[in-house]
Amino acid sequence: MTRHRSYPRAAGAIVLVCACMLALPAAATCAAGDAALAGRYAASAAKAAPSLLLNADGSFRLREVPMAGMDVTGCWQRSDGTVVLVERRLDSEDGIRRALPPPLTEADLNKVRGDGIETLQQAVDAGLLPVATWWAHRSRRPGEAVWVKVYEPRIGLAVGEAKAMLRLADGRVIERTSKEGGDGEFEFAALPADAVVKAVGVRFPEQPDRPRWLNVDDATKLLYLIEFDANAIGASEGGAMTLTVQADRSLISDFPDATHFKRAP
Repeated sequence: MTRHRSYPRAAGAIVLVCACMLALPAAATCAAGDAALAGRYAASAAKAAPSLLLNADGSFRLREVPMAGMDVTGCWQRSDGTVVLVERRLDSEDGIRRALPPPLTEADLNKVRGDGIETLQQAVDAGLLPVATWWAHRSRRPGEAVWVKVYEPRIGLAVGEAKAMLRLADGRVIERTSKEGGDGEFEFAALPADAVVKAVGVRFPEQPDRPRWLNVDDATKLLYLIEFDANAIGASEGGAMTLTVQADRSLISDFPDATHFKRAP
């Protein structure tokens, strides 16, 4: 079972102890897998059974594990009579990525319009539409603060005593600590009126001497949503998931209960 290290819990976050796998560096690419085993597999179980996709490029996606609605991604390799799955996010950059939800539209406003709510701003101010989505697309004006929210999206693991950084166009780097003991929210107030954010960085408590940076190529926003990969930054650890290759090229896992993955048509 995975052992999550002792981060403070953000308010409302649910930290789940789940079976995860050894991490590879998030910036690495997968080595090509065995073409003979590449394909889709389905578990011979009841409803909400997990399914497995082994791609020829060495990446995989395991669905509905460890619970319904949860996917695990990473790299796979065949070793003699076994296949080893190693979890990591394939779309992160050095363990982090910027999340940018679709902008709010008139269609969103129409769902809550009425009783004095006639604009998107009014709907956001009234709590009828998500402020994070609104701020993530709203450009900063002189005098306004910039916020960074760092979070783990898959299991709700809190970020702990991390530090967030902004690199401005003039080369200055500004660093802030989390506002309330690991809630992952960082406020950058009193920035120069003409401040232009060119990169957002995070220092995680597990690896404080290794800052991770994401370049920013759009106008400076009020809010930057930064997701992190708990395995890549050293916040969780566990054992690799191993599947045994059968004579018919089906796969039997060592988790959760010798699940039998059969090749899908």
